[in-house]
Amino acid sequence: MSLLPENDLSRPIIRLAQIAPVALAGLLLCGAAFAQSAGQRPVMAPHRAFYELSLLKTSGEASAPVSASGRIAYDFTGSACEGYTTTFRQATEMSSPEGEGVSTSMRSTSFESADHSTLTFRLETGSARRTPDIVEGSASRSGDGSLSIDLRRPAVMKTDTDHDALFPTDMMIRSIEAARAGQITLATKLYDGSNEGDKVFYTLSVIGRPSAAALSDPTRDAPAMRDMRRWPVTVSYFDIGKADAPPAYLLSFQMWENGVSSDLVLDYGSFQLKGVLTKLEMLPHGECRK
Repeated sequence: MSLLPENDLSRPIIRLAQIAPVALAGLLLCGAAFAQSAGQRPVMAPHRAFYELSLLKTSGEASAPVSASGRIAYDFTGSACEGYTTTFRQATEMSSPEGEGVSTSMRSTSFESADHSTLTFRLETGSARRTPDIVEGSASRSGDGSLSIDLRRPAVMKTDTDHDALFPTDMMIRSIEAARAGQITLATKLYDGSNEGDKVFYTLSVIGRPSAAALSDPTRDAPAMRDMRRWPVTVSYFDIGKADAPPAYLLSFQMWENGVSSDLVLDYGSFQLKGVLTKLEMLPHGECRK
């Protein structure tokens, strides 16, 4: 038997890193917490976050692992003036019922422009069994939202689409805005450069009721997050070419009003991984100069 294909193991984790930046430092202004008003766009601020992965649930199917562990290290820098850069490193180890082990690693870097019109990315996935797969390229959105993709690896390709797709940081900002407005769902198309770099996903986010109660993770110790609202969010990812099919996977997390994400659940269907935020570092926040 074999576990879920290695490329599939990384996809929801990649999406979390790209659409859910952990944002703390930008909310500190002159030593005091900066309260975002309902009329302002959410502030995505520099941070460094670490998560521990473990097996939360398994269906017992032959393709499902019996144990799993992993680590995520995630850096987010930039601002609404200079654009947003994410650097992401992830390692996952899984075991089958027969004791077969699969170890995968992934490194990702992306830059999204301040106006969310362009995205450049490089994604490298691999394991001890094979040489790394690399996806590298860029994408741009026109005034009407249509998407143009320019890939350099794994193969040179240029294509224009009629998809009105968002890039990851823009999608996260809009999710927070929807939650603030009391919306319980948000439907949008997403392009993040994953898979072979040529796929657009349809996403449906379900937003739960807000809460301000402290969690038992590093967010509890952040002064800027005391009494701050957060929402439980579940995002379903659908293959845009298979409208009637069930979602390819689901990602659940706690979405804080300042962009922090914690309590991750990565649902692959036959099993689920849990991601616990274990460490959060605030990085220097540059001011906009215009």
